[in-house]
Amino acid sequence: MKRALSCRPMRRLAAAAFLTVFLSPAARPATLKPEVTAARGMVASAHPLASQAGLDMLKAGGNAVDAAVAAAFAVAVVEPNSNGIGGEGLMVIYLVKGRKAVAIDYRSTAPAGASFPGRIPDSGPASAAVPGTVAGLGLALEKYGTLPLAQVLGPAIKLAADGFAVSPTLAGIILDQFEVLSKEKELAEVFCPDGLPLEAGDVLRNPGLAESLRKIAAGGRDVFYRGELAAAIDAEMRARGGFINKDDLAGYKAVERAPVRGAYRRHRLVSAPPPVGGLAVVETLQILARFDLARYAPLSPERIHLMAEAMKRGMVDWRAFVGDPGFVAVPAAGLLSKPYARSRASEIDSGRISDKLAPGDPAKGHSPSTTSLSAVDRDGNMVALTQTISDFFGAKVMVARTGIILNNEMGNFSAQGVNALAPGKRMRTTIAPTIILRKKKPYAAIGTPGAARILTTMPLLISNLVDFRMGIQQAIEEPRFFPLDKELTYEARLPEATLRALEGLGYALKPREPFDLFFGGAQGILIHPTTKMRTGGADPRRDGAVLGY
Repeated sequence: MKRALSCRPMRRLAAAAFLTVFLSPAARPATLKPEVTAARGMVASAHPLASQAGLDMLKAGGNAVDAAVAAAFAVAVVEPNSNGIGGEGLMVIYLVKGRKAVAIDYRSTAPAGASFPGRIPDSGPASAAVPGTVAGLGLALEKYGTLPLAQVLGPAIKLAADGFAVSPTLAGIILDQFEVLSKEKELAEVFCPDGLPLEAGDVLRNPGLAESLRKIAAGGRDVFYRGELAAAIDAEMRARGGFINKDDLAGYKAVERAPVRGAYRRHRLVSAPPPVGGLAVVETLQILARFDLARYAPLSPERIHLMAEAMKRGMVDWRAFVGDPGFVAVPAAGLLSKPYARSRASEIDSGRISDKLAPGDPAKGHSPSTTSLSAVDRDGNMVALTQTISDFFGAKVMVARTGIILNNEMGNFSAQGVNALAPGKRMRTTIAPTIILRKKKPYAAIGTPGAARILTTMPLLISNLVDFRMGIQQAIEEPRFFPLDKELTYEARLPEATLRALEGLGYALKPREPFDLFFGGAQGILIHPTTKMRTGGADPRRDGAVLGY
């Protein structure tokens, strides 16, 4: 039997948390952002204008896929630092009719001619992989949406052409990146007009992107992969030493995959399949299912330690086994089996940190880039998606006269192993949009950016909802933490008694600012199992916003 931490202050803390969790919703702790409730449809994204774009589609009679695609194109305009049509992503869809769950993989791929005698560069044309966003969003709309592409693209086109007010968050990122942005003519014209970085309240316009989106609206995905935009990308790469060419673009395909599935307590999990992070999220939760987390307070050392130990095991296995399933055999069934979860859980000692379990940082960079959004329609269909250009402003390359910022995803390949570079291969990342079913009915759609922290934040969010019955906004705003071996990075909002107890276990504690962008920006929606009301939460760590009707 594993030893349990024991002290009277911790027991009192756990008892207080129990009372808080099971009080009526009106008695729940106040949140920085209000929880939003609506009867029919809802969109939660990292920007209010993107959420509005999705809501417009719902009000026009569209479904959750129409709303998610519209919001995804719009957020590519208003969060240009974190995603765009020069990037990639993955979408998980749950359709009530037929209880169908699918994943649309629009991860970027390695150009056929990519070759690096040394280290893959962090930025520049050679760091760019073949973009998948236009293909993936287009495929999802074509197969599972109901509205025409031109209508769904309408809000994004208007935002790019007319402009939008720069938020304090975006202004801060532009300022941080000013030196790089100012050196690239196309980027400087958009983000640093008159030689100065845009400030909060300034209007950001991207006429080149507006025109690119108009061309896609008129001609479909082929404009990007076989037409005028493909030619522009090819020319940019040839002129500047990048690897993407017309053949790479013409050969790109978004892929429909089966999601990874698992269970946590009495809930079913439907998450993002390899080559991304859903497998690690589900594995971590299935390990945690062997422990009664609800007996502890949410911010207790017991709960944090048990979660950290399970998280590290999920990260270790993700790093060892997950790659592009078109190139490697990923043992998903074994990793997600009940016997394996029991075996992994049996390794965890509640009174000490595991020896020789150092997952390393599962993502090479620490950029808090990337964006997530969720959508739910009147029928209960759900979408959770995450998309990215990797680091802030990706490769720091904007294709001339198109407004398209290219990703720098090539750096996500590993030097060797299952994630080693190969032509046409999808590099793995940690993104893990997830849908939760309760009694076989859609209950929640949620996702977050945050690089390596995605693999730890997603289990934490789901545990907050399931183990502690938090509202969606409270679950999102709760303090986060990230374990690496004996090191624990945490938001500086944990109780002092918890920190002392964790230090007593041997953790090396590394505080971050409260509501730190380092920990991502989760957006989620719940459907109440009895009232069927939609309740949404948006992360104050970003410019998140929930809109419903």
